[in-house]
Amino acid sequence: MERQPASSAVPYGISDLHQNVERYARLRTPLAVIVFALVLGSAMLGLLGGTGQKARAFASDAAVLKIEYAPVLRSGNWFEMELTVAPRADVKDLVITVDDPLWEGMSIDTIAPDAESAEALDGTYSYHFGEVKAGERFRLKLDGQIQPRAFRRLRGDIAVLDDKRPLLTAPLAITVLP
Repeated sequence: MERQPASSAVPYGISDLHQNVERYARLRTPLAVIVFALVLGSAMLGLLGGTGQKARAFASDAAVLKIEYAPVLRSGNWFEMELTVAPRADVKDLVITVDDPLWEGMSIDTIAPDAESAEALDGTYSYHFGEVKAGERFRLKLDGQIQPRAFRRLRGDIAVLDDKRPLLTAPLAITVLP
């Protein structure tokens, strides 16, 4: 009985099926690298959330509003939103309203400072904070959590009022990724 050289011996468990290479088999590794690089690159560019806070400012003849928020959020994560209101004239009762669709699937855990009163009517949440003098800056911080759901874009308005009189309305959109 003749022995085959060790280099040409096929290891146990390897058959002809394993030795025949398919036509596009050589593309598997580069394709996997490209897909991995796209996902990793998207995450590093912030397209998948976690880019941090973005500041947007809105102004009218009656007030200035600055909103600091994360425009792209991941479902299940915590988020912060800070609003700074600077009225141009004295305000007897500063009211900040948020449209219901903007907070769909969110739980707001903390509002600081606490509102003197709050109400949820006609698809908006309204928070009353009392008197604010012209030129003063009122700062409101909201903390919450995004509840798990599928990909969606939340849109709504944040409005600043003096009791019932509108001072400023700011459109806002937040993208929620799974």
